[in-house]
Amino acid sequence: MAALWVWLAKRNAEPSTPVKFSFGLMFVGLGFLVLMWAAGNMANADFRVPLLFLFLTYFFHTVGELCLSPVGLSMITKLSVGRVVGLMMGVWFLSSSVAHIAAGLIAKATATDTVAGVVTDRALALETYGSIFGTIGWVGVGVGVFLLLISPILKKGMAGVH
Repeated sequence: MAALWVWLAKRNAEPSTPVKFSFGLMFVGLGFLVLMWAAGNMANADFRVPLLFLFLTYFFHTVGELCLSPVGLSMITKLSVGRVVGLMMGVWFLSSSVAHIAAGLIAKATATDTVAGVVTDRALALETYGSIFGTIGWVGVGVGVFLLLISPILKKGMAGVH
C-alpha cells in the first residue's frame, strides 16, 4: 500500500488520511460481506463453503488493515502535541485491546452447540455465521461511507497535515 500512496502522491492524487481510513473500513467490511454471501449462497450439502472465500476475506481484511494501521500511527505522530506523542501512540495501541474485547464478544455471539467438539446443527451454525458476518460487514461499509462523506470536514480540522 505504501508504494500505491507514493505513486499517487507523485501524480498529486494521494487521498487524505480520512479517505484512507474510510477505504480501510470499507475493505474490512467487504471482507465480512464475502463471508456472509458465501454462507448464504455457496455452502455445500455439508454446510461448508469453498476455501476461496476465506482467501478473499483475508485479502480484503489485509488491504483494509494496511489502509488503517500504518496511516493511523502516522496520523497520531503528526497530529499530537510533541510532549504527548508517546502517550498518544500508547492510546492508539491500547485501542487494539478494545478491538480484541469486541472480537471476543463476536466469537461468543457466533458460538454454536457442540458435542465432543462436533457441531450439532451445522445449518444453524452457518446461518448464525452469515448473519453475524453480514451485520459486521454492513456496519463496516456504512461507517466507511460515512467517514468518506465527512472526510472534507475532518481534513479541514487536521490543520494542513496530510
